[in-house]
Amino acid sequence: MNVARPLMLILLVSSFFIFFAGIPADAVLSSKASSTVRGPLPDKVRDTVIIRFDYKQSAIYHQFTFDVLDSVIGILKKNSAASISIDGYAFKDEGSDTICYYLSLNRALFIQTYILGRGIDSSKITSVIGHGKTKPLYKGTDRDGFRINCRAEIVLAYPAPPKKVIVSDVDGDGIADADDKCPTEFGYPEKNGCPNRGFILVPFEPQQSNLFTSSYKVLDSVIDILAQNPALNIQIEGHAYKTEGIGAVCDGLAAERAMIVKNYFLSRRIDISRIDTIRSLGSSRPLNAGNNPLEVQRNSRAEIYFTNH
Repeated sequence: MNVARPLMLILLVSSFFIFFAGIPADAVLSSKASSTVRGPLPDKVRDTVIIRFDYKQSAIYHQFTFDVLDSVIGILKKNSAASISIDGYAFKDEGSDTICYYLSLNRALFIQTYILGRGIDSSKITSVIGHGKTKPLYKGTDRDGFRINCRAEIVLAYPAPPKKVIVSDVDGDGIADADDKCPTEFGYPEKNGCPNRGFILVPFEPQQSNLFTSSYKVLDSVIDILAQNPALNIQIEGHAYKTEGIGAVCDGLAAERAMIVKNYFLSRRIDISRIDTIRSLGSSRPLNAGNNPLEVQRNSRAEIYFTNH
């Protein structure tokens, strides 16, 4: 067993005992003063990676989450100019303002401790901040909002590439409007800026590859169509979004989503001969620019295409 993880748990639990023993907050944080002051990062490009935590927990127990953290560590080791900031957050129902603050801070500290324990120099971490429940991604109390607000965010900062000439790109797909045949729809270069069409979207929760209620409803509707149309076959694609992990993590997550869709069809007695292709596209084919949480969540998906034989 990796001894670093039990040590991190002891450190974080200890910080809770310090708080409830009555030691003032400024005394607890005095040793962290230099790391909790965030300054501007000039000429940097930032990518945000969301790390989920269980309700009222400030430690991580899921292997997939450690894989995401390890992918961030890999980038820091390979890129000497890369740095990160760590922000912890809490859900409003996890406790009082004070408890939520310390819970969010300990989430950020857990990630800091894990990253330092894997050999990353402390100078690569520009800030570690707890925000309490002050900045929810979702303001509602539905299941998705409940889970997403129990989180930390790692912001990766890279040196900015050379400045490009600013051109109009209304849909944010990276293709200039002048060269985009679908300037108001997010699309792909090989389609001259137009999106894929005619597919059925199977939703997944961010950083998850298991099916849930909405996924089953979509898949069951596809099964009904296949049963009524024997000449139809399907193609399955798995997708992830860049905030779900880095590189190989997104590739693996997308592959798992495609495979679980295939396996569900087989369990419902859809013959394997009716599945033409199964492939993973990782995070290379987002549906949108990810300008808000709902757009980001929509990119966690599989796609099903009908083919006629």
